[in-house]
Amino acid sequence: MKSKGDPLERALLLAIAALGIALLALAFISMPVGAYAFFSNQINGTSATANLNELYLYVVGVQVLFPVPAGLATLGNTFFLMWAIYVAFMVLLVRGPWYSLVKALRSIASDGTLAVYSSGALVWSLAFPLTLLMAVFIDNLVTSAGVPIGSLPTVDARFVFWQTTYAPLVEEIGFRVTIVGVVALLMAMNAGGGWRSLWALWHPSRALGSIGVETWKQPGMYAAVLGSAAIFGIAHVLGGWQIGKFFSAFAVGLVFGFLYYTHGLPLAVIMHWGFDYFGYSLFYFDQIRGLPPLSNEFTSLASLQYTQFYSDLLTYMISIGVLVLVVYIVGREIVARQRATSAGALPPNQAA
Repeated sequence: MKSKGDPLERALLLAIAALGIALLALAFISMPVGAYAFFSNQINGTSATANLNELYLYVVGVQVLFPVPAGLATLGNTFFLMWAIYVAFMVLLVRGPWYSLVKALRSIASDGTLAVYSSGALVWSLAFPLTLLMAVFIDNLVTSAGVPIGSLPTVDARFVFWQTTYAPLVEEIGFRVTIVGVVALLMAMNAGGGWRSLWALWHPSRALGSIGVETWKQPGMYAAVLGSAAIFGIAHVLGGWQIGKFFSAFAVGLVFGFLYYTHGLPLAVIMHWGFDYFGYSLFYFDQIRGLPPLSNEFTSLASLQYTQFYSDLLTYMISIGVLVLVVYIVGREIVARQRATSAGALPPNQAA
């Protein structure tokens, strides 16, 4: 296959992909590490064997409570169920949705950014750091403007960890599937998709494309993504955060909704999982190891003891790498157009 792009672009892509693989490896490590921390006797709070009297779901962004028969659901077994689902979703990202991780890495030299886009695992490894830093930047900007964002209580560590494990799947179904997915489902049914239309709940754009719908020319889908993000932001404020949290939650919700539409439910859920379980698993693992809260990050050798440090380091490195790549590609295109314009402005006998 003919190589696409110039050597420097391919080198940057491969370097970023290598950092992404490191972040993916840490994400997989966080699964057993987080489970160990959750069930450890050293983490304070509600017992893992405590019964849950009710569970909540979201439907079109509205919370619905369901009573649970006594003894059926405990903090521990629901944690493990969600944990297993996330492991399965991580495996699905490594396998697709179009290129497996191995195929994507092999194809970067020939397919360039297309190879990265085709791998759910690589998209996560690049999109998650950028989205996380975007959220932090927005929160800091809002705070500096004097608008409070608030915080959630963290006294009961195990219950907080359970909440951040339960939330990614439940909230992505409630804010993305029941809004963006349902709109895609209705479009697919209207286009004569029949039973195949149900696939739109799992992977909207791919389902629509399979029945001949032009996936990038559907204003209704953009409105659904925008609406789900707005409802997501409002839900954060109603759920205990202050008004300033709306802005970062809205921005993050846009990313989640867009990636759900383009790459399917597993990527949206694991993006959300990165904000919740991933970070908390490393934080609590460091805590039960007896390490004090991380401070003076990147300025002290003591930071090297923390698993959280390596997650933060990779997040910054990948984000910088992606920004450098984007600046390079945009700069290259601007220079190429300027040269083409200058060449076209010369007289025919001088332009040769």
